[in-house]
Amino acid sequence: MEKLNIFIPTKNRVNNCTLIKFAQTQIQSVTIVVEPQDHEKYKAIYPEFEYLILPINNAGIAYVRNFIKEYTENNSIKNYWQLDDDITGLFYRQNSKLIRSGFDCLQNAQEQFLNNSIALGALEYGQFAWSQTKPFVFNSFCDCCVFVDNTKLFGLRYRAYLEGKEDRDFAMQVIKSGNKTARTTLYAFNAPTNGSNAGGLKETFYDAGKENQCVERMVETWGDKICVPIIKDSGRRDVKIIWNEINSNQISLF
Repeated sequence: MEKLNIFIPTKNRVNNCTLIKFAQTQIQSVTIVVEPQDHEKYKAIYPEFEYLILPINNAGIAYVRNFIKEYTENNSIKNYWQLDDDITGLFYRQNSKLIRSGFDCLQNAQEQFLNNSIALGALEYGQFAWSQTKPFVFNSFCDCCVFVDNTKLFGLRYRAYLEGKEDRDFAMQVIKSGNKTARTTLYAFNAPTNGSNAGGLKETFYDAGKENQCVERMVETWGDKICVPIIKDSGRRDVKIIWNEINSNQISLF
């Protein structure tokens, strides 16, 4: 089995970072990715981890994602995991039952992805995984608990212009490039609703009301045949992505 390369970017959550606390119980090594302003605070409480310190503060999540990707490419790391710091649980699925597990889920999912030539992978959301009957959901979004194969995606980057939807846009770029994305339904994660807990993007993105701009930019970039503006039941604006249209109606990516 190939080694797990796990990166956890985190911002302003030194006291409420559920995944880092969970990582303390696991045997696999983890690299915490922090801004310079947060490094000493995290190091004081979590001294056992390796740290990757960003060059600057407050540059945004797309910048962080790209910094990790460039770091792994420059250090010949063939593939890696990028995990959101507020993940609250990892699970494996037995039929329709989710059983709590550890980072071994990532090892098993990684083998699935490598054996099936998946360029961008992810664990499935727990609220969806339990009802699935197939092992993969192909060519759709990959969020929160994400596997990146640099041997297939070398040089591909997240776009700061689409911050807030940078993960969806990245998956769309992967599909447009002719590679495959997949969420494994055999392994799952739980996490709180976006923008519901302090730190991370809550204050800088969700509380700042940047979602409307993000929706407009996704439609501008991909076209309204692929990104359809919608209003959620909560009243939030969003886009519905028509994934199977990406290779026929995309207008302005390249």
